[in-house]
Amino acid sequence: MDGPVRYESGDGIAVITLERPGKLNAIDQAAATALEEAWRRFDEGPDSVAVLTGAAGAFTAGVDVTDPPRDSGWAPNLGVTTTKPIVLAVDGWCIGAGMILLQQADLCVATASSRFRYPEARLGLSRGMATGLAAKIPHKIAMEILLLGRVTTAEELYRAGLVNAIAEEGAALATAKEWAAEIAAADQDVVRYLKEGVLATLPRGPGEAAEQARWRAARLPGNQRLLAGNLTPADLKGNR
Repeated sequence: MDGPVRYESGDGIAVITLERPGKLNAIDQAAATALEEAWRRFDEGPDSVAVLTGAAGAFTAGVDVTDPPRDSGWAPNLGVTTTKPIVLAVDGWCIGAGMILLQQADLCVATASSRFRYPEARLGLSRGMATGLAAKIPHKIAMEILLLGRVTTAEELYRAGLVNAIAEEGAALATAKEWAAEIAAADQDVVRYLKEGVLATLPRGPGEAAEQARWRAARLPGNQRLLAGNLTPADLKGNR
């Protein structure tokens, strides 16, 4: 896969890399489309586990406000739903949309120098997806991250339970791949059964549910024809 997202497959592991180094891997519409394609390829393909990372010393600076994605299909389970595990390897900045990806992932390995931030309250922009954070870590810590918008360290998120392990500098991806290899070597029927059960158990924020509902509705063939201006009254089932 060429462009802002690279997809590499081997030994049952998909390594998905955000590659917009000049923009700190910020997610624009092209990157969002490529990520959605990567999640679909992963879910439908032979790989058992995915590792998501960023190139050139950053995970992602979040949404590119000069060309923002039209929907949230770039995030797994807000667009493409998969019961295959996803491991994040974070090295550098993880901001905004990066925090949403962190929420939707199953495991996260980060370097000690990595920095995390959810700045929407300060910027005056929000789609509400981050409110689901309160279902994954203690309420007061989630509110501190959401409302204050401060920079948070990997150590702080490790203590909060949002980061699983802190790797040596430059070793987050290697560690994430090691974990992925262990998962790929396990019984995949059980792995997917367990993740499916966890997805059914964890509550979702209203923003998360709304984003996925919008994403699914936008992909109905009739809705796509309507938005493209290719739907006529004669096409409607009630007129047949």
